[in-house]
Amino acid sequence: MAKKDFKQIVLNYLLQYPNENVNRDTLIAETEISKSRLSEILESIRQDGYTITTPPRSGIIKLETTDDQVVLPAIKDSDIRQWLILFLLSHFGPLSFRELILKTLCIKEYAPDYSLKINDKKAYDDNNLIKSIRHQKSSNNSDEDIDVAGDYISITTLRKDLNILIKSGLVELNNGRKSTYKLISEIPPIITISEDSLYNFCQEHEEHLSITSDLSSVTQAYNKIKKLIAWDDSEHKQRSFGKINQISKKQIKKFNAFISHPYKTNRITLHSEYDGKVRHDTVSVALLYYSVENGIFYALCYNHTQDRIEADRLEYIDTITDEKQKNTIFHSQEYLQIYNDMFGPGLDKDLYHVKVLFADFGNNITRFYNLATIRKHASMRKIDNPPDGCPYKYVYEDDLRGLDDFARFLRSFGYSVLALEPPELKERMMNTYNWIIEKNEEMDGISNEK
Repeated sequence: MAKKDFKQIVLNYLLQYPNENVNRDTLIAETEISKSRLSEILESIRQDGYTITTPPRSGIIKLETTDDQVVLPAIKDSDIRQWLILFLLSHFGPLSFRELILKTLCIKEYAPDYSLKINDKKAYDDNNLIKSIRHQKSSNNSDEDIDVAGDYISITTLRKDLNILIKSGLVELNNGRKSTYKLISEIPPIITISEDSLYNFCQEHEEHLSITSDLSSVTQAYNKIKKLIAWDDSEHKQRSFGKINQISKKQIKKFNAFISHPYKTNRITLHSEYDGKVRHDTVSVALLYYSVENGIFYALCYNHTQDRIEADRLEYIDTITDEKQKNTIFHSQEYLQIYNDMFGPGLDKDLYHVKVLFADFGNNITRFYNLATIRKHASMRKIDNPPDGCPYKYVYEDDLRGLDDFARFLRSFGYSVLALEPPELKERMMNTYNWIIEKNEEMDGISNEK
């Protein structure tokens, strides 16, 4: 007997009553789902991009929808892997299996060339190929426990994904002296484009509507693009691909309002009132960025009025005035370096060198190693001769802005990390440990009184 897909059953039931209050007990009775699983199922549906409201203690469930809402299923890991293969084949043309591995490793390691890590000896099977990767792994990986083949790429999974793409009619294998994979000729090339180019396309389309109205392909592209970039300021301003990719309507509205100004070429004056304080500051914008950590858009700027570098939250800006003076710092190397130094979304004017010891506990090694791979000046190494009884086996060092953000990151490791530099970081961590001890003592006192 096939296992019931309760998630789809619950979703289909709610889709029959859009924007209506559905009684929880009725839904349970109709779908035969248990009470204990219902909350889990509803949360999973939300992560797929649907909006479901459940007011506390009301016994009501409502699926909120609009006419222009577009909800696509959550992207699976296999979808991302296969899209990566399609992108590589579109960008580089036909590739052998070995070349696909090299290109994938380049992306994983942010390295321009991975050819030194694998020799030219022909690999007749997966085992020989894996041994080849492990034998000539990067000298940057000082930790002997790191498995280049296992940690970076699965040979078996790559072959499986290629076979799926071949069966789907998207990729073909050309056998010969050097077998290669390539996209079938009917597939259009994948072109990477910016949001600015999408806006320009919509503008050009509307300006020349009488000429392009007969071109159905152009009109179809226009209709799809305007949904992606909220061209007509519709209720739903982007397609939803799961919870982690959802940006609030307020953030998108503020972002669209900001980029409507010539901030790339000219200075702008920001007008706002927050917490009783009024500001009218003229700034030059270096770059815009989005923090996945807190779901907020920021502008990294030089404030000419206050004579300082700052990171402004777009949601705090009420109105903007365009100025005639030119912006000379947009995407300048100096400010890109400042952005790369930032550990969190907030800007710290000071650059710190941090040094931390950590123990081989849980997934500590993986977390610090992954962090070191994306931080430009970071390094991680094993302690050569740790003193007897020392619980710490590794050292992590970095140059960063945002000591509070880094301290917050370290707190997630508990007592398995020890901050050495700078003194300000040591003080923050000691205050945290002392606070935990005090709270534990308070709780012990309360429990003893009882």
